[in-house]
Amino acid sequence: MNHVQDESVKKYCNFCGEPMLPDAKECKQCGWDVSHNGPPTTEPGDRKARISVAAGLIVAYAVVWTLIQGTPVPARADAAREPLRTAAPEFTAEPVSEAATVITLPPAIASTPAPATKPSALILVKVADTKSSIVPPRDALQYTFVLPETDQKCKLVGTTKGVGGFGGNIEVFLLTDDEYVFWHANPAAIANSSWETFRGSENTLNYGLPGPGTYHFVVSNEMSPAAQAMAVKAQVKCTR
Repeated sequence: MNHVQDESVKKYCNFCGEPMLPDAKECKQCGWDVSHNGPPTTEPGDRKARISVAAGLIVAYAVVWTLIQGTPVPARADAAREPLRTAAPEFTAEPVSEAATVITLPPAIASTPAPATKPSALILVKVADTKSSIVPPRDALQYTFVLPETDQKCKLVGTTKGVGGFGGNIEVFLLTDDEYVFWHANPAAIANSSWETFRGSENTLNYGLPGPGTYHFVVSNEMSPAAQAMAVKAQVKCTR
């Protein structure tokens, strides 16, 4: 009887609570060495102790949850809405009078003259400088130049002169870029120029340029069956 009673008595692992044989040195479930704990207990995993601990934890969780939920809902809603009510006046803008505009300069600054800036150089563009250029019959000399954007007043000035004789069939004229396109398509026709067209080899040039753009200065021998030698000097000069 005693042998049966001894086998029925079991001990439990103090680490995981699984049942163990009375003479077991280690727990088969978790490998716990029984030499590291106190005398083995015959209670199944110390149920009472574990139940007491679990009950204590449940009570603690319940108390914390009650404290969290204990704050009244209207109070929390009011606390959430309160920053919006206090921040609202920041977005209220008062009318600003003209005297308060930020671009109005104080009298001391407004009366101070702007510092003088160094004027830019006057524009000077060399267009042609030849002492003797042969203009073939039914052909022309064409000089292209570009006037940049500027507030200066500019003119094309210079001279044309026949070398070794007077060429009565020589035509001298100035064309804009658009006018040049039409004339170049039919150079034998009279050029549709915005300026005066000179006939003859000896001329003094004085063309006012209305603004920036591409210009074409032409010395044409389209009307003559003979070549003509020409001395041509032309430049763009600007003033203020």
